Formats: sequence, structure tokens, C-alpha cells
Amino acid sequence: MKSVTASLHRPTLEWLAVTFLCAVLAGLSACEGWLWRIDQTLYDDALSSWLRPPSSDLVIIAIDDASLASVGRWPWSRRLYARLLEQARAAGAAAVVLDLPLDSASPDDPEGDLMLARAMRSFGRVVLPLRQAGSGMGEDLPLPMFANAAASVGLDQVEFDPDGIVRSLYLWGGFGAARNPHLSLALLRVVAPEAARHYREPPLADGLDNVLWQRSDWLHIRFSGPPGSYTHYPFRAVLNGDVPDMTLRGKILFVGVTATGLGEAVPTPTSGLLRPMQGIEVQANVFEALRRGATVTALPPWAAATVAAVLVVVLMLFLLHAGPSAGLIGTFVLGGLAVALAFLGLHLGGWWFGPAPAMLGCALAYPLWSWRRLESAQRYLDAELVALEREGTTFGELPNKVGSGSADPLERRIRIVRQVAQHQRDVRRFMAATLEHLSIGVVVIDPRGQVTLHNGQARLLLHASHGEALLDALRALPWPGYLPMRDGLPDLGGFTGTRQFELSSDERHCMLVSVADLLLDPGVPPGRVIGLADVTVMHEARRSREDTMHFLSHDLRAPLASILTLIEGRNVSLEQRAAQIPRIARYARSALDLADGLFRLVRAEGSDPRDFVELDLAGLVDSAADEVWPQAHARGIRVEVDTHDADSEEAIVRGDFSLLRRAVINLLTNAIKYGAPNSTVAVRLQADGGDWLIRVRDQGVGIPPEALPRLFKRFSRLGGDGSSQPSGVGLGLLIVKTVAERHGGTVTVESTPGQGSTFELHLPLRNQAATSLPA
Repeated sequence: MKSVTASLHRPTLEWLAVTFLCAVLAGLSACEGWLWRIDQTLYDDALSSWLRPPSSDLVIIAIDDASLASVGRWPWSRRLYARLLEQARAAGAAAVVLDLPLDSASPDDPEGDLMLARAMRSFGRVVLPLRQAGSGMGEDLPLPMFANAAASVGLDQVEFDPDGIVRSLYLWGGFGAARNPHLSLALLRVVAPEAARHYREPPLADGLDNVLWQRSDWLHIRFSGPPGSYTHYPFRAVLNGDVPDMTLRGKILFVGVTATGLGEAVPTPTSGLLRPMQGIEVQANVFEALRRGATVTALPPWAAATVAAVLVVVLMLFLLHAGPSAGLIGTFVLGGLAVALAFLGLHLGGWWFGPAPAMLGCALAYPLWSWRRLESAQRYLDAELVALEREGTTFGELPNKVGSGSADPLERRIRIVRQVAQHQRDVRRFMAATLEHLSIGVVVIDPRGQVTLHNGQARLLLHASHGEALLDALRALPWPGYLPMRDGLPDLGGFTGTRQFELSSDERHCMLVSVADLLLDPGVPPGRVIGLADVTVMHEARRSREDTMHFLSHDLRAPLASILTLIEGRNVSLEQRAAQIPRIARYARSALDLADGLFRLVRAEGSDPRDFVELDLAGLVDSAADEVWPQAHARGIRVEVDTHDADSEEAIVRGDFSLLRRAVINLLTNAIKYGAPNSTVAVRLQADGGDWLIRVRDQGVGIPPEALPRLFKRFSRLGGDGSSQPSGVGLGLLIVKTVAERHGGTVTVESTPGQGSTFELHLPLRNQAATSLPA
């Protein structure tokens, strides 16, 4: 019991162990970020696979290399920025982001600072940047004149991931408290206050360290495209009036430095192999995402770990019942499902979790579980192979020392399996050969009602070629009506023995059918073993014996009893006794004819085709005609013999001369008996294709149609009227039929009442008779 319990619980414990290990590894990798590089790569692919076209109302005014070459060396006078703002206000721009350093006064042109402050105050919708101090201990704010003139001030800062790519930012930040909005959020609060309300300012928590930089509301940026996706105009082109006012009307202008060596450029998920994205364009992408509400929120590590663990458990549940191929496909499907969930979550829900931990858990689950299953299968096979090796072969041979010369355990197992498989094939061939050579038909039906074994004799008896046809043929047999049936076959109802039935599928054939239950497993409906034996010959022999007994008890006994009665008669004079002698002779002749006919029939039925010799039919026909000449002459009947076809070709067949001669004599005698007096009986030997045909035709009254079916049966005679009824015992035509069949031929009759009858004895050629004669 202990070993059975252990064998039942061991696979379950191993499954639980593998599931726990893979789920824990997947969860830890999600929480600890072991696969962050793969997750970030998948995130970049997901973000780049579904880009939304950038809005046309966002325009970048770039202080590029051409502008520097045209205007002069950097830094520029702030009068230029004031002129830009005046032109933007005149053109009807919606807002301006000046992403420029304005945290110190201009030493050479204080008037320019005043002009810029007035222009900003006059425009009314200018947003300025706020940066973290270089030392990290404070904030670099714009000059108060600029900060007071601006509509809002925002934090100009993005986050670099460990691989150096900008994917995220914090919406709020500041020294000591996260009270400053991001630059793009500050712009959104100016141009679209309703949309900005979705991004609420975080509460100021107690106990914060006022000497550290604080951040809040981390989110990922959904970029609108690769660098250069937004409309760019050079600063000098706008300043010189080369850009029409209509182009700037209603637009939000992002002004920033993009010149080489001066502007900040960062790699982004959508940069690909192109140049990095300028900082001012990153701000435009962030503003676009905030305004659309298309930001991406990363799920917390515990949520990603939960998703990974759930997928691993689902996969392990599937692997518990799936085969190797289905399990491999399921592993790929679950790993792909993790990626698909991450992609769909990014594009449809605005949230992201790294699918790499789930992929890792699924990738480990399949080989680990396959390894444990393989180990279990190997242990079982080793035990079975050792048992098979000890038992030896099915035929009692001593087992070979397989694998004794190999040090490789796998090679030894392969050799044992090869030997066992060969033994199995030998046993199967032995069983198939034994089954095929049985003289009785065998059909084995399993509990599901399917034919699992059958032999050629069963197919021959049931006239079927495959399992389903055999079942249909068995169900179509005339089973007794009192039998309970299941699936169209007898239900033995737990009977442990064999039941036999004699069934006739047609009028000519009879089968002895044996049915026995095949008990395989307890609680499972039994299968059935059905045996089929053709007992037609036995029935024919029994019928022949019964007919013979009837003949002996009636036809043969009656004349013998009459003879004894006449001989033993008392008080009879000598003259009366002399008058009874002809009657006694007639009774004796009738009994002799009966015995002679029965003897000839038995001899015909017992003839052996292997004893047949070649004989000439022309001489046989002439001899038979000479034999019946006295009978024909007595009735005034002329016998015409035609054997002219034998003149051009020898009429040679294989057979028994005396039997064939008796068959022709019986046909002639029958024609003479039933022919009209002073008529003609014609017998003709003619070629029929490659065979020979003996045709006997009379000119008698003919045979009624209803009498033709019983013409060749045992002891059947045609009735007559009164004294005109011919004498006979009814064995003559049966002898003809028996002789014809033993020689591989046939006998047929055609008759028209009032016109006579024609009998045809068809015999095959000598080269065909050797293969077609019955045994």
C-alpha cells in the first residue's frame, strides 16, 4: 500500500514543486528587475508599433546652426526673444514655451531683459522652465522679472533609464516638496485647464526631508513619432518674417536650442537608428501625451509578478494533461500571450508591465516539467524492461543478455526495448497466422463495440472485408427473438460460458455461431468473442440421412413387404401362385432399382476428383445411347446422336467414365420415359466456347414451371395421371446433378409444357477441371 500511495503522490508533488519554483522565479525577476533590458526592449517595440500622428498645432521654433550663423554667436541678446514674442502675439499664436536659460541677468544688455519681460507680460501665455540646481541643493528659477511676467513656470526635467534612454518623467518635483509641475503640465494648465485637472497636485506629506529633491507621479511618455515628427521652423526664419503669420496662428510654439553642442539631445524609444531627439521636441511629445490623456503608467512590480505567476500556473495546469507537442505549443502561446497582454495594455489601457518574467517562467516550466515526466517515464520503463528481460520471450526462450557489452545506460535500454519490440512483433505475427489458419471464423469485439481481431474465414462466411462491415453482417444475422440484445448483438447478461446458435443467413447456408463475453476490466462492459462455423455440409448430410431413412422405411420397404406377402400367401392354388410371379418380379425389380439408384448416388457423392482421368466424351455419348436403345425401341422412340463437333476437335475432359456415362444414361432414360411414343430424343455433343455441352432434348409433354425447383432434389418424381405415371425412385436427376458438380460442371433444364424438355450437361475443359473441381 505504501508503494502504491507513493507512486500516486509523487507526480503530484513534483508538479507542485515545479510550479512553485517557476512561479517564484518569475515573481522575483519581476520584483527585482532581473530582466529589465528585455522588458525595456519590448516596451520600445510596443511603443513604436502604434504611433499616433502628431498634432498640427504644435510648432517648434529651433535655434539651430543656421540661425546661429545668421544672428551671431551665443548667447543672444534677449531683445531677439522679445521680438519673437511680439511677432507671435501679432500672428495670433496660442502660447509660447521659452525653453531657454533665464535664471541670470544679461550683463551687457539690461534693457533687453526689460524688453523681454514686457513682451512676456504683453503676450500673457508664456511658460518658462525651472531646473534643478547643479549642486542638487535647490532650484534654478527664472529671474523674478521673468517669472512674474510668465503665465507659468514648469520643471524641465526627464528621467534616463539605466540604458540611457528617456522613457519617463515625474509630473511634479521640487526641492523639499514636489510642488512644481512639469514644464508640459504647466503649459497644459495655461492652454487647457480642463485637461490639466486630471493631473492633480500631490499632497504635501509630513516629515519630508526639506534638504532633498522630491518627486511624484511617475509616468511613461507616449511619443508621437521619431525625431523630426513635429513642424520645425528656424528661429531666424520667424524673426526675419519668412514664416507667414497664418502659419503661426493658433499654434503653440516651443522655442528651444537645437544647435550642435548647445541643445540637449536625448535618445528615445522611437529614435531607433536616427539622431537623438532634441529636448524641446521631447517637451512637445510630453505635452501632446498629457493633452490627449495618452500617458503610460507602469504597473507596480507586485502586479507584474502576479501576472507572471498566474500565467505560469495556467501553463503548468495545461502541461499536466498535454502531450509533448501540445505542451511546447502551449508554452509558446502563453509566452506570446504575456507579450500580447503587455502590448494591448499599453495601447488600450495606458498601463504597462514587463512580460519578460512571465516569458521566463513559461520557458522554464516546459523543460523542467518535461524533465520530471521523462524521469518518471524512465523509471517506469526501466522497471518494466527489467521485468520483461527476466520473464523472457513469449515462446519460452531464454532472454538474451542484452546491453551486456555497453557501458551506456541508454544504449542498454534501447537494446532491451528493441528485443521486446521484436518479441511483440513475433507474437503478433504468430497470433495473426494462427488466427488466419483456423478452420472457423473468429471475430473479437472490444467493449467500445469495435472489431479488434478477425480472420479470413470470418470475412468469407460473412461476406465482409473490414471491421465495420463485419459488425453490420453480424447484426444482420437472424438471431433468435428471445435473446436480449446489446448494440445489435446478443447480451449474455453475465453468463460466463459460451452460448451457441444455429443461424441461416439464407436458404442454402447454415452457420453455428458461438458467443462468449470478453471480460477485460471490472466495471467496464464486456467485449465479445464470436466464433463462426459453416455447418451447411453437416446439415446436408443430416438431411440426406433423413431422406435415406425415409427411403428405406417407405419406398424400399413397401415392395419387399409386398413380395413377402405374395410368397407367404396361404390357401392359394398353384395356378394363382403362377399368376403372381410377374407381380413379384415387378416388386423385386422396383426394390433393385431403388437400391441401385441409392448406390449410384452414394458413389457419385463420394467420388474423388483426384482419381479422375482424361476421357473422350464422343465415345461416352455413343455408349450411353447404345445402352438405352432397348428402352427407346420398346416405346417406338428414335434416339438421334450428333457428335460432329468432336470430329474437328477432341472432346477431352477429366472425370470418371462410369459416372459420366451413368449421368448421360439417366438423362436419356428420363427423356424416353417422359417422351411421347413414336417421337424422337436428340442427344448432341457440342463445343461451348472452350468447354463441352451435352444436350438431351425430348418431345414429351414438358415439365410444369412449378415443378422445376424440385426437379433435382432427392426422391422427387413428377406426377402422372393414373397408369400413365412413369415408374422411378426420384434419384436419377439428383445423380446427374451430383456428377456434374463433382466434375466442376452444371446441369440445367428448359421446358415448355406440350413441347418437350431440354437438359444440358455442361463440363469444363481438362485444364480447367483440375483447378475448379471440388475437393
